Amino acid sequence: MSNEMSELADRWILPLRGHRVVDITWGDEFRFVLEPSGEVTVGCGALWTEGPVTAPGARSTVLKQCDKGKIQQTAGASVLSAVAFKSGALRVVFSNGWHLNVKSEGPFVTASVKSGDTVMWERARP
Repeated sequence: MSNEMSELADRWILPLRGHRVVDITWGDEFRFVLEPSGEVTVGCGALWTEGPVTAPGARSTVLKQCDKGKIQQTAGASVLSAVAFKSGALRVVFSNGWHLNVKSEGPFVTASVKSGDTVMWERARP
């Protein structure tokens, strides 16, 4: 597994593919703890969907309104894709079919991605 981000014109491909979710904690933020060492932390206003948020008929739910049992089902799943957009959006796709999204528009939602103790990406306040 590479630990290098790939930069494209409008996004960064974060090197989390294959990392497994080993723990999920919530409070003011949701923290998805990964192995190898890393984490994805998002504010409670992030979106949680089964499948892509843009799919026809997709129903996205704000994390703070989600059934925590559904979110907990992601423990043990692997990251299939993690993309941070230069617009401030974030999309993480898990192997169990769930997607985590932070939109660039609307109310500000915090988001950051770490590899080990290093912050690889963090959403800047507008």
